Amino acid sequence: MSFFGVLISGRRGSAGPSPGFPSTGTVHRLIVHFSAGLLVVASVLRVGPYAEELPPLWAGTGDISGTSSHTVHPARQVLTLDQAIGLGLSGNPEIGKERADLARAAAFSIRAGELADPKIVIGEQYFPINLGMGESALTMTTAGVRQSFPPWGQRSLIHQSAGLEKNASLWKLEDRKALLVRDIRIAWVEMIRIHRTETFLRSIGQLWEKAFQSALVRYRQGTGSESDVLLSQFQKDEIGDRLESLSLQKEEHLHLLMRLMHFSRPFRISPEEPRFPVLPSDVLLLDRLKDHPALQSLDAKVAAQERRVRASEKDKIPAVTVEGDYSYFMGPNLITSTPNLFSVLLTFNLPVRPGERQDPKIAEEEHKLEALEDDREAIRQRLIEKVRDAEGAYRHLLRRRDLFDRILLPEAKKNVEAALAAYGTGILGMDRVLRAMEKLENVGIQEFSIRTDILKSEARLSYLAGVLPGGNHEP
Repeated sequence: MSFFGVLISGRRGSAGPSPGFPSTGTVHRLIVHFSAGLLVVASVLRVGPYAEELPPLWAGTGDISGTSSHTVHPARQVLTLDQAIGLGLSGNPEIGKERADLARAAAFSIRAGELADPKIVIGEQYFPINLGMGESALTMTTAGVRQSFPPWGQRSLIHQSAGLEKNASLWKLEDRKALLVRDIRIAWVEMIRIHRTETFLRSIGQLWEKAFQSALVRYRQGTGSESDVLLSQFQKDEIGDRLESLSLQKEEHLHLLMRLMHFSRPFRISPEEPRFPVLPSDVLLLDRLKDHPALQSLDAKVAAQERRVRASEKDKIPAVTVEGDYSYFMGPNLITSTPNLFSVLLTFNLPVRPGERQDPKIAEEEHKLEALEDDREAIRQRLIEKVRDAEGAYRHLLRRRDLFDRILLPEAKKNVEAALAAYGTGILGMDRVLRAMEKLENVGIQEFSIRTDILKSEARLSYLAGVLPGGNHEP
């Protein structure tokens, strides 16, 4: 029987303890602790009778359900990350609102700066108001057209401003899309992390169940202590509690994904590790920051407001209204009456009090422009800060991953192998073996956490880079 089998079954290989080997009572108290460590040895070293019971930390198996890990829902639809992003971009109500705002801005840009509709003028002039006077020979019927014209150049500025506002709405829509993609990616990675943590803990729970059964048999036989049974039962219950907590977390992230996607039915997600676009260097990322959709939208808003300032300055130029009239005398006979009057009228508005009308309006538009410029600069500085922080954290995570893969994880494996070998010869005690396996387990879990954080950082940096992939860019 192998060394692992001896420990789990509780059978001794000899009648008495070997020199340097811990006492039988000590071994009984440490069996349950040692069995938990076998989980990590089996998963990382791939040795022993449980070598195939536990998958590697980052290896996903099966579909990831959106509800409790103990419930199977074979009828639920399985979605990939690319499909989730596509559903979100097409159905998210916030994206729909931005599309509606863009359509509204496009419709407004068509009519902005257009002339007001002309007016038809029809009237009767010089008719007597005293019935005793009889019919007046001076009575005229007038029909004319009146058209108002804004100050010269104002229409063009208003039209340009509306076109720039439409561009701002378009860039804002692109920014919302990139934000939605980032949020879906992060929630998706969290779902994968929770699922694989559940798988890991469930395997530990199975091993603790075997340890509990072994401890119970030994206790009934009188060869084991009650504390070993109670400890293994406690570990089983504690893992069950942690699984329940993870199940609630999975529910929350499923609901978050359903909201982001505007998807009404629970679903399962595919377990593949997401593949995000290759990120540029920090220098190139900062250089491209000026092309970020959020800044592009604000640039268009600033340019539109500059046109509105110039348009408000045009109000100091008098606007004009042109009216052309066509008049004729009624005469004694309507049939024989002939038109004999044409007239053209020009009406000007006079900006006689600019300090109370035009100047305050100009100042109002100028302050709006200053606010937009300051807002644009503040957002630019925040984006620069986020790029530098995210880039620094991302590079640090990559270095930590390399450190764990190249040094810490191999060293932890070697320590466990050496501790097991020394324990088999009686050189080391059980406590040293347990510490070595605990270190290996911690290193493995940290390496898994680092991989998750790297994917989240890539999602955030992709947004900061203004990248909106999709299609073949996602798994």
